[in-house]
Amino acid sequence: MPAAPRRSRPVDVRAAILGGWLPGSGRWFYGWTIVGVAFLATFAHVGYLNSVLGIFQPALHEEFGWSRAEVAGALTLGSLAGGLLSPLFGVVLDRYGARWLIAGPAILLAVGCLLLAELRELWQFYLLFATGRALAISAMMAAAVVAVSNWFIRRRPLAIAIGTLGMRFGNATVPLIVAIVIAARGWPDGFRALAVVFLLFGIVPALLLMRRRPEDMGLHPDGDPPPTPEQRRAAALLDPSWTLRAALRTRAYWLVGLAFALAIFGNGAINFHQIPHLVDRGLTTTSAALILTVMSITGAAGGLASGIVATRVRARWTMVGALILQSSGVLLLLAVDSFAMALLYAVWYGWFFGVMVTQLQVIYAEYFGRLQLGVIRGSFQPVALGFNAAGPLALGVWFDRAGGYEGPFTLIIAFFLIAALALSAARYPTPPEPAGRQRPGSE
Repeated sequence: MPAAPRRSRPVDVRAAILGGWLPGSGRWFYGWTIVGVAFLATFAHVGYLNSVLGIFQPALHEEFGWSRAEVAGALTLGSLAGGLLSPLFGVVLDRYGARWLIAGPAILLAVGCLLLAELRELWQFYLLFATGRALAISAMMAAAVVAVSNWFIRRRPLAIAIGTLGMRFGNATVPLIVAIVIAARGWPDGFRALAVVFLLFGIVPALLLMRRRPEDMGLHPDGDPPPTPEQRRAAALLDPSWTLRAALRTRAYWLVGLAFALAIFGNGAINFHQIPHLVDRGLTTTSAALILTVMSITGAAGGLASGIVATRVRARWTMVGALILQSSGVLLLLAVDSFAMALLYAVWYGWFFGVMVTQLQVIYAEYFGRLQLGVIRGSFQPVALGFNAAGPLALGVWFDRAGGYEGPFTLIIAFFLIAALALSAARYPTPPEPAGRQRPGSE
């Protein structure tokens, strides 16, 4: 007589979310819960990014007469402040984890949006938006990336690609929502809508679900079982244990930092100025926001694809290719003369922008491991975010004087290509531990 079929055990959804699901074990690896929290955090932090401020710029100009350079000045101040705060937040991240570096700033950013809705003077705008931007980029984004990096080694590129998809989805939806709200109810309600985003996605998930490292829960990176000595030696090849002092003595640290700085100079400038540029070329603000939505969707696809590719091809080379092809996308932006041409730009530039931004979040962990990732990543941020701060303002001043974007966008193309050259020269240094020799074929 055949044996009675075994009844499947009911799934405890709460336990699955909180405890993890590993193939063959009936559990979901908690690291993927961390990825989900990172997704929501990076989605929320978009509210203080360049693309969203670009949506507000025409309305602020109409209301207060502020020029593009004056509005971009808030981005500059915020990026500079974020750069100064990044080393401090890096120390906090390595020591205490990401929970309060996501939830705490999210609370402050929501309050800041409500205050921005009552805006009357330029100094108020600078104070509120610059403070919010500093916290968004130096605390929330960094915390999300470092948290995911701590939970994954082998699958880190894919995990970070998924976690930072939140930023792509945020760029796809938040500017469009804000543009619709501004068109229907005015710019103050646009800021109030952003406050709701921070409340929903930035606070509760981080407080309830964020954990520092798998070892704190008796787990291991990637959900793997306890490693054998041989596996531990192999893992050292993928996760070298660098300190900040040792990393500073390598050429790679400075070349990667230079590439990072030049890349986000260009990214920040394009993200802010693309909407005003598209409006100048005849698109409505809502149509331009739709272009940004398309660009963000293709960027999400590109970022996810790069996460898969980077498990086989090092992030360094993935970034080199993306930077070169992204520079050609800037040429398309300069040539936009119709909605159809803008769509072509959005698809091409958006894809490689998504690849490049995703790999920027992977590359420090790939070079220097988890041991002091927050500190190492944060140590160069004052310089990198200084470049990011200069981008929107420099292009705004240049535009106000020249009346066009030909020169400014050409500079960005050059910066992308120099960044690609810098990464090409940034050979992986020999890890400081004898067991962590550079793996064959890493070049």
